[in-house]
Amino acid sequence: MLKEFLKTIKQLREQKKNRYLYRSGWDLGGINGLIRIEDMITDSKEQKKKEDKRIDKKPVDIHNEIVSKEPKMDLTNLDEQIKIVKHRADILRDYIGGDRPEDEDEALGFLQARKGYIKYKDKFNWAITTFDLVDKLCKKYKVKVVSFRQYYSTIPKEAIDELEKFVHAYSKVSKLKPVLKLIIDDTSKSPERGKKKDPILLAGSPFGKWFYILGAWDKK
Repeated sequence: MLKEFLKTIKQLREQKKNRYLYRSGWDLGGINGLIRIEDMITDSKEQKKKEDKRIDKKPVDIHNEIVSKEPKMDLTNLDEQIKIVKHRADILRDYIGGDRPEDEDEALGFLQARKGYIKYKDKFNWAITTFDLVDKLCKKYKVKVVSFRQYYSTIPKEAIDELEKFVHAYSKVSKLKPVLKLIIDDTSKSPERGKKKDPILLAGSPFGKWFYILGAWDKK
């Protein structure tokens, strides 16, 4: 999977003469971490019916407000932790049928990646944010979380460069695809309004339920 990412990056660079294609990026979505950030997006129909009292700010001007410390991780006896989670998953699967339960599958992905954390942690030198901080940002300012696929055209060249670095680091600890989200401005009902300002690019951590902030841009 990660080799496909790198191949895509190469293709983007070869076609950079097309400015819009080079800016667009690509869909690096996936189920790694099973990050369900859609569950906490504040842009609901109920909220739209109310008067929007949020502050109008560009994403690039407020991204520092979501920076957080790295959450604590239990890095002891990881093989034993993995064994326990697999056993639990096998038992649950017998009752619910089908594939391994999502929560257990998610936990296994995190635990497997943590086995490489000590060796490769220095490669993950991006600022960190949490679901709670992102949610608070969306409630305080006129911004919203969207899928990478939907607003890929807002990605500048610098974001692609940073994303390439992240993919290389991610590949050291996981074979899965990183989850990507964007924080864009939300000052109009028209979706085109949100495409006029470059976003904050978030990448799901392979180690747990948090994001790395790959950057925030405002290129006109």
